[in-house]
Amino acid sequence: MVEEAIKKIKEKEASGTKALEEAKEEAEKKVKEAHKEAGELLKETEAEVEKEGDRLVKKEEERANKEAQEIKKKSLKERERIKKATKKRMNKAASFIAREIVK
Repeated sequence: MVEEAIKKIKEKEASGTKALEEAKEEAEKKVKEAHKEAGELLKETEAEVEKEGDRLVKKEEERANKEAQEIKKKSLKERERIKKATKKRMNKAASFIAREIVK
């Protein structure tokens, strides 16, 4: 009877050791799978971040180009205004010089 009890205890120990090893293997498998999934998620996230960054850069470039075009438009109008004002003054100056010479 003692021998039978010892045998059962050894069987239970072996069974427990086997179950522990299986649980350990399963845990390691799950950890590896989680690492793999985390790596894939990280790659996807990095790709999304890069895509969003590119979109934001493009949006800001478009805004800057639009703003530059507006500044250019205003500058051209100002240049034309200055040219007209300068031409008027040149005409007045020429008229004044001509009147002074004729006197």
